Amino acid sequence: MRSFGTICLILLVTSGLFAQKKARDFKVTTTDKKSIELYKDYLNKGKIVMLKIFFVDCPPCNDIAPSISNLYKQYRTQNVEFIELSNKTWDFDAGVIGYKLKYDLPFPGVSNDGGSVEASNLYSDNYFGPFFGTPTFIIIRPDGTVTWDPRGITRNETVAKLDAALAEAVKSLSIPTPPPPTPVDTTKPTPPPPIPTPVDTTKPTPPPPIPTPVDTTNPKPVPPTIPKLVDTLHLSGKLSLNSTTLGLVKMNLIWNEKSYNFSTDIIGKFKIDLVDTFKNSGSAMLTIDYNQDYTAGVSTSDLILIQKHILGVLRFSDYKQLLAADVDSNGDINVVDLLELRKLILGLTDKLPNSPSVQFIWQSPNNLIRNSSGPISYSDLKSLSGKSFDIQVVKIGNVN
Repeated sequence: MRSFGTICLILLVTSGLFAQKKARDFKVTTTDKKSIELYKDYLNKGKIVMLKIFFVDCPPCNDIAPSISNLYKQYRTQNVEFIELSNKTWDFDAGVIGYKLKYDLPFPGVSNDGGSVEASNLYSDNYFGPFFGTPTFIIIRPDGTVTWDPRGITRNETVAKLDAALAEAVKSLSIPTPPPPTPVDTTKPTPPPPIPTPVDTTKPTPPPPIPTPVDTTNPKPVPPTIPKLVDTLHLSGKLSLNSTTLGLVKMNLIWNEKSYNFSTDIIGKFKIDLVDTFKNSGSAMLTIDYNQDYTAGVSTSDLILIQKHILGVLRFSDYKQLLAADVDSNGDINVVDLLELRKLILGLTDKLPNSPSVQFIWQSPNNLIRNSSGPISYSDLKSLSGKSFDIQVVKIGNVN
């Protein structure tokens, strides 16, 4: 009995220690490209924050998501904010946006693009309590104290415990009472209004200035205005990976020494107008701010297919396969590409030495395949104006 009592005492003391620990601050960028900080934007303003650690393909996360949506709508007007952080490196903005839309989750969501993995790691190291996987919920009060992962055996039990923990946190918020109004001394009479200063009306108003005479006998001719020759190129299209459009991806195009910044919308479409003055209309350079983990979608089956291509057993005919198989981006598919890809699959390296993780291709109106890593000629820009400029993402190493 003494040992059992000792264990209970240790558990109570440990629980008290967890309650005293303060939340760790973090700064992330949400899927709608808004930078947020835990303390600066929420806790220091008296808000309660519920963190949800999840990932897009997590089955229990998807199962509980509709209930979390209802819970947020219940507490959103009570000084409470929810923030969901993906703890997987392969969850990018597009995936988290799709998850939010699917389950009607209007609160901030953060993917690996916005630093979610680093932020979630601050709460998954068992410092605040045992981390049992996703989903994990952390309720943080304005003073930084943490209620760790209210969890039940079933989904409904978990939702009920979250509801109770949030209600308790809201109840604990102290609402300051406004100070009483300062009493007004009504015993003193109101002073009379000040006597206006007399205006000296003896001085006459000065006459208006005499206008400068204009010489109209020999007017100078006005030079004719020569209109500038200006045209506008209208580029529009979409960005996609394996037929899935990519939303909210930043893009930049430099042309005629001018930089144009734009991005895809939430469904992966983009539109930009370029001013064409017909002066120095040279090539343009397009950069797209999108990457993937080098190991994403790469497996031993890709090694086998690339080897068959090199041996001539089964040649690639699709340009995307040829581009994906050129692992070292030297324009040739050979045994070096196999070796580099094998090291990546075995975990001997985490990136390819001479290649990005993805390449971008598009098809010109005359059906020529172009790679956006090179310049876009003026003639291609002109031919794309008013037509569909669809850009496809090719994952290097993934020939499947």
